[in-house]
Amino acid sequence: MPMLFCNIGWAEHYDGVPGDEPRRGGAYNDDNVGHETCNFTRFQGKVFGYVQVKDRGQIRIQRLGASKAAESIEGVTVVWTAGPDDGGTAVVGWYTNATVYRNWQPFNPRSKKHEKNNIEFYRIVADAKDAVLLPIDDRYDLMIPRGKGGIGQSPIWYADKPESRGTVEMVAAYIKDRSFPLTDVDDQQSALEGGKRLVTHLRRERRRHIVEKKKREVLQATGRLCCEACRFDFKAFYGPLGSRFCEVHHRVPLHEAEGLVETTLDHLAIMCSNCHRIIHRSNPMLSVEDLARHIKRHRSS
Repeated sequence: MPMLFCNIGWAEHYDGVPGDEPRRGGAYNDDNVGHETCNFTRFQGKVFGYVQVKDRGQIRIQRLGASKAAESIEGVTVVWTAGPDDGGTAVVGWYTNATVYRNWQPFNPRSKKHEKNNIEFYRIVADAKDAVLLPIDDRYDLMIPRGKGGIGQSPIWYADKPESRGTVEMVAAYIKDRSFPLTDVDDQQSALEGGKRLVTHLRRERRRHIVEKKKREVLQATGRLCCEACRFDFKAFYGPLGSRFCEVHHRVPLHEAEGLVETTLDHLAIMCSNCHRIIHRSNPMLSVEDLARHIKRHRSS
């Protein structure tokens, strides 16, 4: 399946404004809302994507496998990327089995959100069921390298060069991992982790479902998500803002593993952000129990 990368403005929902205007450098949306603001607006079972192409130019769909005479190509995985405030290029979501058009297409009809935001045309369409928008926190899991083998300055990246193969395979594997419905993984008590994948650099893969399972297990058992080292409770301190929030620590560091590691719920610990940072700052790394004893001694001194 061909893959097309489209770099757009950073937003949270891509479901219309006000309050969620895409943020991106460049003159095209300095004075007007970028058309990508509705890229994940569901309308008649579809999503309609837009990416800026200079002077409303063409997407060179022949680089995706279309003939020179074709006006569109089907079956494309479209990966939407954007730049967070702290730099880099992150995957914010994707369409699978999308149709990509060579030239922009007018809406007929358009949704009320498209009309309200003066969005008159689109370039890509997919079934809404094949569209995935990542939550803000998850977008930092998949950063796309720049330069050779990575994305450049153009809003469109075809990733069809040999040196791009590693990035394409990495993104395809990530999309495949995220394609399972929650019902398929909710009852799993363990997960294989630690496979090496190229992001901006090599980092260890973490499976989110086992982390969420740990949080649900602790909530069901205790009704709270308290740090196992200092007993800090985000919800008790911050109220609704802290509801269901905590960090989950791998007791056995994945970066020390060779190959895949089976992670069970017993290998994970609920932690606050401060303790999590401190425990990884220690060398050799403290256990959760050692840090808890250290905190207890410090408080009593």
